[in-house]
Amino acid sequence: GKKMDFGLKDRVALVAAASRGIGYAAALELAREGARVFLCSRDEGRASEAAEAIHKATGANVAGIAADVTNGGETERFVRLAEERAGRIDICVTNAGGPPSSVFADTDIELFRQAFELNALSAIRLAKLVLPGMRERKWGRIINVTSISVKQPVDGLLLSNTVRAGLTGWAKDSFERGR
Repeated sequence: GKKMDFGLKDRVALVAAASRGIGYAAALELAREGARVFLCSRDEGRASEAAEAIHKATGANVAGIAADVTNGGETERFVRLAEERAGRIDICVTNAGGPPSSVFADTDIELFRQAFELNALSAIRLAKLVLPGMRERKWGRIINVTSISVKQPVDGLLLSNTVRAGLTGWAKDSFERGR
């Protein structure tokens, strides 16, 4: 079959939490499309292994960087390293693992705070860091990896249902309305 060309050759992509799962798949596809990819994982070894595997599979320029997206300093370091090495960030895929499954009666407030840090604040922080450059260049894409639960809550996934719906509301308010 004919391959679709998404026009990503030589674009610079940042992919969070990409040593495995959906993040890894996103990084791999962006690399296949010709993007230069910077990916992160909390674990430096896993970040390097993922970058190496994607490079071997695609020939693309891929760097793996250790960064925990719930840590503001590490997230900023990840973004700045990519900007220093590539000169810009064109695409940012916000992503993080999911919070634990739970139901309201068994979930204390601290778990809500941690879930908000993991699945909302991490994405908002990344957007705040990459958006000024995208606006300056008048081109950029921010892709938030969330869940089907933003449309219909999934039984037993209280924290994910709550926080990811909030992230989607933030994205709609911030970007679809151009603010």
